[in-house]
Amino acid sequence: MFNRMVFRKFTVAPLLLAAFASQMYASVNYQTSSDCGSGFNGQIAIVNDTGSPIDNWTVSFDFAPSITSIWNGVIVSQSGTHYVIGPASWNSQIAVGTTVTIGFGGAPGNITSPPQNLALTGTAPPPTPPVTPPAPPVTPPVTPPVTPPNATVGVSVVQTGQWNGGFGANLTITNNSSTAVNNWTLSFNFNQTIASLWNGNYTQAGSAVSVTNASWNGALAPGANATVGFNGNGTLSAASATNCMFNGSPCTLSFSTSVAPPLGQQSIEISTVDNGSSAIWFTIPQGSATYALSLANPGTANFGVLASNSHVTASILSNNTLQVTGVSAGRASLKITDSVSGVTRFVGVRVRNADGTLPGMPNYLSIGSVSEDTTDDLAFWESFQPGAQNKQVDIRYIYLNGGPYIGWDTWGNNSGDRATNYIRNSHMLGMIPFFVYYNIPAGGESYPTDLGDVQDAVYMAAYFKNLQLALNIINRESPDDVVGMVLEPDFLGYLAQNAGQPASNIAAMTHAIYTSGVLTAGVDPAFPDTVAGMVQAINYLISKTSPQVYFGWQMNLWASPAGGWTTPVPGKGLVHLTETAGIAQGRKLIAGEAAAIVNYYIAAGVLTNGAKFASVDKYGLDATGFEASARNDPADSYWFWNNDLWQNYLVFVSTMHKTTGLPVILWQLPVGHINDSQAADPYTGGLFPSLTDNNRALEDSSPTFFLGDTFQTAGARNLYFSSNLGADPKVTANGDSITWGSHMSDTAAAGVISVLFGAGVGASTNGIGAPPTDNYWWIAAVQNYYRQVVPLQ
Repeated sequence: MFNRMVFRKFTVAPLLLAAFASQMYASVNYQTSSDCGSGFNGQIAIVNDTGSPIDNWTVSFDFAPSITSIWNGVIVSQSGTHYVIGPASWNSQIAVGTTVTIGFGGAPGNITSPPQNLALTGTAPPPTPPVTPPAPPVTPPVTPPVTPPNATVGVSVVQTGQWNGGFGANLTITNNSSTAVNNWTLSFNFNQTIASLWNGNYTQAGSAVSVTNASWNGALAPGANATVGFNGNGTLSAASATNCMFNGSPCTLSFSTSVAPPLGQQSIEISTVDNGSSAIWFTIPQGSATYALSLANPGTANFGVLASNSHVTASILSNNTLQVTGVSAGRASLKITDSVSGVTRFVGVRVRNADGTLPGMPNYLSIGSVSEDTTDDLAFWESFQPGAQNKQVDIRYIYLNGGPYIGWDTWGNNSGDRATNYIRNSHMLGMIPFFVYYNIPAGGESYPTDLGDVQDAVYMAAYFKNLQLALNIINRESPDDVVGMVLEPDFLGYLAQNAGQPASNIAAMTHAIYTSGVLTAGVDPAFPDTVAGMVQAINYLISKTSPQVYFGWQMNLWASPAGGWTTPVPGKGLVHLTETAGIAQGRKLIAGEAAAIVNYYIAAGVLTNGAKFASVDKYGLDATGFEASARNDPADSYWFWNNDLWQNYLVFVSTMHKTTGLPVILWQLPVGHINDSQAADPYTGGLFPSLTDNNRALEDSSPTFFLGDTFQTAGARNLYFSSNLGADPKVTANGDSITWGSHMSDTAAAGVISVLFGAGVGASTNGIGAPPTDNYWWIAAVQNYYRQVVPLQ
């Protein structure tokens, strides 16, 4: 999501594989797929031109820019500017004549030369032996360590999530000694591959892993601990790690591999709701209803109940009777506990409209958040309670991505588990599930990648079947309730920026929707083999198959060709036009350019066949994560916007609304706030601590603008953030103290119906989790908004 996309391709001479005979070569190509100056996306393609498959490959190279994210591969090790990249779990073998492409993003941009000293290694598989019955597995004896473990340090690994081919976990180091530790190194042998790690630094060479502290967690006072999070490939188990060493002394790793509890917990039964199965949620009219509670295993119980929001109230009457009152139309969750057995059950409640119809989207400006189904994320939402420490939102969203072959539908024990479980958990939590459906590119996205995929009939047949699978799951799990879908972020933006022609002139294999059997030729409408025809066919399929799906297409701030549609766009992006043209003229130019961008999308068919909304994000990374220099002097930054620039953003959004005639949903808005907040912290009784501007603790002005805050800052930051050239009455400054009032009413007036926040790519600040990396600032500000929501017009 950059302002300018520059494509540079560098072809590297065929490389000799170290483990192969001299005539066995593979071609390696590097391409900069997008480059906006301060950041870039690149990709390395390995073409197996040899006569044998390539197993267990790695690519090493020297590259001055910093790689901050990677897909379709893992960083095996990094030493300064030298990188070693290995395969993901699904592409460790490169078949003869096939290509593996690894994508990555980083900074700075302005890439003028490819990675240097490229070296590709791999092994040829041994000859296939005769098929014989496998021998019984032999379990080696467990040899105790010769040296007793270091009792002065505790090392624990707790699994936070599991998906097909991978897992997430937290590794916590606790100083149990009476002496402070200054800087630490933890090493161990690991039979899985670490794909990413945060709150620390790591190297992995084969099974040998070394983890060192980050700059902020190296000092461990007696009794203190440091937690490092990581994702890995494979399945985590207590046998995964051996030979633990902490600062050169032996240590022991303890493991906990439990993940999220089963859906629809049935330890507590609710009469007339369970009906012999585990209820995810139930529906009530406005007014009161009562239900008998009991334990699945008979015994004495002492029930309690909490409701997640004000749509319902709930209490326990005598004789273990649950009373639920539907106060207003909408959705909520009940947390029912038994203090005797210690069991807890969550169940969703849907409250009908006053006329008895089912509720749709909220009738006020709603708020949502990105959220995985990990233990930490679910535990965050399940910790709702009365007052300022509640965890209420209306919507949670997740990506359905990865392409039609090895994407989202394979990430679970059963096909589509990612979508199935997400809908069920959302219903239990009283939230509307939204999916960002992102499958035209299978991995890293670029204009050539997207164009190649939509013009491949085999790929598009698989794509349409994959979309049909998602809709079938939605119909099964939520046949009469809203499920949201944001379609194909950036795809049409890349075309608008690079194609030089309308989507109706760009070829796409739309006919694959018929040959795949998803639609029937001669029965369903005939859509042309163009991108516009493909967009229309997607909209038609969703409306025909799943009318309860609330769907729309993503639009992009940066979707202008070189020179702009109506006016030259500044290098820092469209919202910065007022910095040179002035507020009045600049906003007029922004509105004109926005209308031209939106009209490209309209001509591409996004409004056809029942589309419900248009969407736009800000950017996928917090401002100081994109540009570290923005922390001290944000005036020259791309993304650390002041109030004037945010109002320019609303000009773009308002133009989207007026031009399309549809409501707008904002999504992937960062949660890192402006530092030195003066907001009261309901969790500590003091003020919120400032973000460190390190990994996952990065500043952005997004939630400060939308939700409001008073913060203190001086010097260049004060001058920049107190700027109010547009005479916004919600901005005031008094010395070092600056107040931005909540702009949720301005946002609704611009045609927005929902604001979805959440961490994007890279090391973005996370507003949810256990604990969130913003120290609960975002969720506390959201709860303050719910005290007086903004009604929709």
